[in-house]
Amino acid sequence: MENKNSMKHLVYLAVGLLLYLAAGDAMAAPAAETAGQVLAKLAKITPEQRQKTLVEKAKAEGEVSFYSSLQAQQIDPFIQVFRKRYPFVKVNPYRVSGNRQVIKIQTEMNAGNHLFDVTNGSAEQASALKKIGAIDPYASPQREFFSGSDKDKEGFFTSLYVIPIVLGYNTNLVKRAEAPRSYEDLLHPKWKGNMFLDDEAYEWFAVLLKHFGREKGLQYMRNLAKQDLRMVRGRTAQSQLLAAGERPLAIVLSGHTVWELKTKGAPLEGVILDPYFAQANELMLARHAPHPYAAALFIDWSLSEEGQSMITTFGRVVARKGVKQRFPELVEKEYFLVDVDFIGPILDQSGKGFSQIFLGR
Repeated sequence: MENKNSMKHLVYLAVGLLLYLAAGDAMAAPAAETAGQVLAKLAKITPEQRQKTLVEKAKAEGEVSFYSSLQAQQIDPFIQVFRKRYPFVKVNPYRVSGNRQVIKIQTEMNAGNHLFDVTNGSAEQASALKKIGAIDPYASPQREFFSGSDKDKEGFFTSLYVIPIVLGYNTNLVKRAEAPRSYEDLLHPKWKGNMFLDDEAYEWFAVLLKHFGREKGLQYMRNLAKQDLRMVRGRTAQSQLLAAGERPLAIVLSGHTVWELKTKGAPLEGVILDPYFAQANELMLARHAPHPYAAALFIDWSLSEEGQSMITTFGRVVARKGVKQRFPELVEKEYFLVDVDFIGPILDQSGKGFSQIFLGR
């Protein structure tokens, strides 16, 4: 019995020692570096060495995960051009946009699953992702070709593209001379029951309140809500319904989508209302990117002249200086850019105000 007790005692001591050593190792081990911290070291070497290092390490990683709000038919062509340049990096795309993007990423984070490397999304989503700690700053050398309004000072965001917002109408149902020319025109009785509005148009809501002033803006929104609007998620879906003649007007559409459908023969026309604004669509690095070097290579290429020129083939407006736009008429008039600095501080308030007035919740 005494021998058995002695053996148990020794086992307990051994287990206790192992736990103590393990705890000591855990306390001594430094916290894992974030993707931004890993990539920040590249600033200490020459541009040539930097590119060589990126390529070598990205080749070793072999893949990059891209959560994208690009339309499904645009993601693959975009990736294919990148892979012609860097065939050794496999791109794993996942199409997600709107609030679903933030929910997906936050759910993964809560479960301890760090699955994405790079994402792009609206300023609204970008603000939320920064708030939950999902992204990291990355000083891509390509940022020097973007103006101050298209990138933040810290390096979290750079505009992959911008989305000028227009009013759209079906030319079979509305004559050009009768199309609305101002937001006030939308309150006319003839448009009651004849308009689409996106059910997440928070940025539009915020811009108009800024333009009109809060009290006047809220009153305008209440009056507009009485116009029996059809609330639909997604501006592309609305453009397609508009082209099909489901309703004559859509208040908040992506300018490039309207112009693109026009070139394909759809009976659509766009009107630039005052205030004219564009939404920044931001490119971001995951804070815990499993493939940081491949992520950096992908971001650098996406912001390069080649990557930005590829974006314009989709009809989208890009912010990089010197790139030819497919629809230059969308940038002839100066627009107000809705970026993270604008929408971030008022996002919750704008979302609640919009939902209360237009969705009754």
